Amino acid sequence: MRIAVIGGGPGGYAAAFEAARLGAEVVLVERDRLGGTCLNWGCVPTKAILRSAHAALDARNAKALGLSGAPLAVDLPALEARTRGVVDELRGQLEATARRLKVAVLRGEGRLEGAHRVAVQLAEGGTEAIEADAVIVATGSEPFRLPNIDHSIPTVWTSDDAVSLRGIPESIVVIGGGVIGLEFACAYAAFGSSVTVVELTEQVLPGMDKRVARTIQLALEALGVSFHLGDAVERVEDRGAHASSTLRSGSVLESDVVLSAVGRVPVASGIGLEEAGVEFDRRAVKVDERLMTSVPGIFAVGDAIAGMMLAHVAEAEGRAAARNAVAWAESRAAGVEPAYESVRYDCIPACVYTFPNVASVGATRDAAAAQGVDAVQAVAKFTGNARALAEGEPEGFVQVVAERGSGRMLGCQIVGPFAVEIVHEAAIAIREGLSVVEIGEAVHAHPTVSETLMLACEDAASKSGARR
Repeated sequence: MRIAVIGGGPGGYAAAFEAARLGAEVVLVERDRLGGTCLNWGCVPTKAILRSAHAALDARNAKALGLSGAPLAVDLPALEARTRGVVDELRGQLEATARRLKVAVLRGEGRLEGAHRVAVQLAEGGTEAIEADAVIVATGSEPFRLPNIDHSIPTVWTSDDAVSLRGIPESIVVIGGGVIGLEFACAYAAFGSSVTVVELTEQVLPGMDKRVARTIQLALEALGVSFHLGDAVERVEDRGAHASSTLRSGSVLESDVVLSAVGRVPVASGIGLEEAGVEFDRRAVKVDERLMTSVPGIFAVGDAIAGMMLAHVAEAEGRAAARNAVAWAESRAAGVEPAYESVRYDCIPACVYTFPNVASVGATRDAAAAQGVDAVQAVAKFTGNARALAEGEPEGFVQVVAERGSGRMLGCQIVGPFAVEIVHEAAIAIREGLSVVEIGEAVHAHPTVSETLMLACEDAASKSGARR
């Protein structure tokens, strides 16, 4: 059995590796670098940059930590080398895994020629045709470019430019107060840039809990970031060494750089999906719960199908699609209907690596109420947590949402130190149907920030009336 995968990002390599583990012969087609946007231009280099930015912030606050000395300066070549080193190490590990699992990696552009054939325009020249029992499309996404902004202006950046460390501007206007915009706002503010964020909606992190949004906005304002909420950049004019941004409100912002961080859009056209008869919803590929497209034997995952545009979601979808593709191919030969898998989206965390972190999983109380669930909400603050105080990061809280009566964990929202690490305890609770009583009674090591989650669960248990 042969499985072809188009795209070598998190969804693609996860699918390829899982299919290979299941015994399939796998061909993975990638036009650029294994690891896709996440590893090479997105999640990973951004987090490496943010680590250095946090160190710069620690140096700025050294006196409060009982330290003194000369101020640190950003060594841009060294910062870029370190970031690239992290990326190269991880990409090398992916390539080694592909060799170990005997996944054939073809460098080039893949294009569907029907449900079971992929034509590859090889990077080194020539073509190669792949006959496959099933195909998994994992072509990812690209930065969305606002039609009213001229992206050819040198001072207008996308997230790809920002992560390439083209410089540390004295001033930067960030268009978009979502995850990407706020992470870069934190990094550049820590490096010394004057940062202004313009967000179309009335809150940062649109769609997230309002208490979370207010708290992280206050934290960023303490870093020196300013905000224009409920506003939009109508046009950007090139002024030579700087840019002039005119807002809908009439305000004009002068800056060295304008960073457009308004999200990403699927990349799914141009690879033969239309000709193969695969249905689209706008630019995204339509799939069912099996991650199969409208054409049997063609599956799609990750950013190409829109949904939650997160690397770990793409990986989960890639593994599920691989299992389903193998099962579907085997069932054709056996003449039986296989059991398929689907992804549990209700217990997948969303994380923002700002200072402090933001993490959320499951439902908010308002969302639970909209679904007809009687829910309670409990909050525990990090100001009373020993580890958070020792770290010098006591801002934020853990908010737990539980079902009244049963105490079943429904959701959790966290703003604070290491939030992106401790949120998984709540994710497991939601996935396994555990109650806040069980989380609250579990012994948590002291001093750890996860004790704040424990305290929030204890309070939620009391408010819900739940008992073991």
